[in-house]
Amino acid sequence: MSAKNNEIRSKLALLQLAEELGSISKACDIMGYSRDSYYRFKKQYATAGERGLKNLSRKKPAIKNRVSAAIEDQVIEIALDYPNYGQAKAAELLSARGCVISASGVRTIWVRHNLETKKSRLLALNAKLKQEKDWSPLEQQHLEQLYKLAPDDPMIECLFPGDICVQDTFDLGDIAPLGSVYQHTFVDGYSQYAIAAVMPDNSSASVSAFLSDIVLPWYRDNQIKINSVLTDRGTEFSGKKGIAFNAVLTAQKIKHIQMRAYNGPVVNGLAARFQTFAYNEFFEPFLKGNKVTSIVQLNEHFSEWQSQYNQGESQPGRYTLGKTAAEVLTLSRHLLEASTKTTSA
Repeated sequence: MSAKNNEIRSKLALLQLAEELGSISKACDIMGYSRDSYYRFKKQYATAGERGLKNLSRKKPAIKNRVSAAIEDQVIEIALDYPNYGQAKAAELLSARGCVISASGVRTIWVRHNLETKKSRLLALNAKLKQEKDWSPLEQQHLEQLYKLAPDDPMIECLFPGDICVQDTFDLGDIAPLGSVYQHTFVDGYSQYAIAAVMPDNSSASVSAFLSDIVLPWYRDNQIKINSVLTDRGTEFSGKKGIAFNAVLTAQKIKHIQMRAYNGPVVNGLAARFQTFAYNEFFEPFLKGNKVTSIVQLNEHFSEWQSQYNQGESQPGRYTLGKTAAEVLTLSRHLLEASTKTTSA
């Protein structure tokens, strides 16, 4: 029995004991809770059932410990202006400009934006120049410094929105009265634009329905072609059980890339990061404060939250560099047009 389940059972026991004794005060004395806690638990239980008694996750990013956005922007600027500099040299240069930050502070920001290696900084520089339509022979020399990726290199490179996307499923657990449900997730590797939905299972039929009925219509409406979809090696995506999913990819002429799950790399860790963020920021608070009656109702609220996420949440990464997913899509529209012309030719 987990600590969280024990916590819920303790609160339920308090509510039941108060009813059996007919005295809230006696029940609180026996269980070691205050009367205020009893009334709060009672309201939470009436609103959302047992899930309402669950404490929200405390695993939040320590935003107050981060440097200001202005300093972070300067650190990113140095990384792109001087991609050959290490963290100590970058910190020295920033200090000379009046921006006091330690070498470890520089590295922390670089890691958050996938800029911790020289190669990563060069890739980010080229991505930024392409977005700004400012491509010159000098930048081409930077590009030529990049070595080719090995087939098993977890750092997969994207060229434009839709080039490589990530699809995954995430077990949300048992949500009364819906039962066991799953979050289906699709994240664009370049812009980090996320599309997700709650479904009753994670079968190949469900992942293919999510792709064909929800994801592909959005990409068509926004005139973005999906070149490749990256998944882990789950049975819903591969083998005999993954036939339905792969049939959709074949029909749409989409390449399927399969790799084991990673939490850190630029592309194939995006789905896991989004799913953790969505669970902490949307599902836990929403399910604690609301009684869910259907998957349709849950998806309506989840869709509203996703819109705010894509439009307003700054994304760390070498292609986004603190911009929102929607902003990156706008900035890189000309890259999509260029890729379409190249494919047609």
